[in-house]
Amino acid sequence: MLRPNAASAANWTLIALAVQLAAGLCMAPLGRMGGFALLLLCWLMSGYAALRLRCLAALGAAAAGAVLAVLSMAGISGWMVNIVSNLLFLLYYLPLQNAFDRKLAAADVSKGTRMLGRVWAYATLAQRGASMLGFLPYFDGQDVLSAQQGSYTTLFTVQLTLEMIALLAAIVSYVWMVRYLWRVRTLLRGEAV
Repeated sequence: MLRPNAASAANWTLIALAVQLAAGLCMAPLGRMGGFALLLLCWLMSGYAALRLRCLAALGAAAAGAVLAVLSMAGISGWMVNIVSNLLFLLYYLPLQNAFDRKLAAADVSKGTRMLGRVWAYATLAQRGASMLGFLPYFDGQDVLSAQQGSYTTLFTVQLTLEMIALLAAIVSYVWMVRYLWRVRTLLRGEAV
């Protein structure tokens, strides 16, 4: 049986984040199959991290994310897939952060370190929430309609606002996530949890 270890889970989560970012950046150069193969790898690594942390909720979300990545490789797409993907990331990251937080509290780590995790969680919630709203079908074709009218439609303005919120929240989320996980791996290194 695999021994639970928070430092190892933090390492695997950081590696999975790097693969996730590579999947997002390389979707066009690698093509659809290559990008979704990287996303599948991200979910598998994330699942392993959740297993090391004994976080069943995150493990379930990672398994569902891996299935969604395989289905996306097979050709399913659309606004619902984007919303489900964002929802799965939320269902993965929020329980995972909570599990790390419990381990840090048990190790009597400062509240300042645990606050990094809360900023990560709230920023992730804002990022994924804004992103999910931005994919709703109400916004389909608003960019074309705005170009035809020569001015932004109200829906296109709302969509742009949601995309800006998602982008800014993503930057905060990923920076705080890396800072938090780096501290977790340092503070809980070698400690079975």
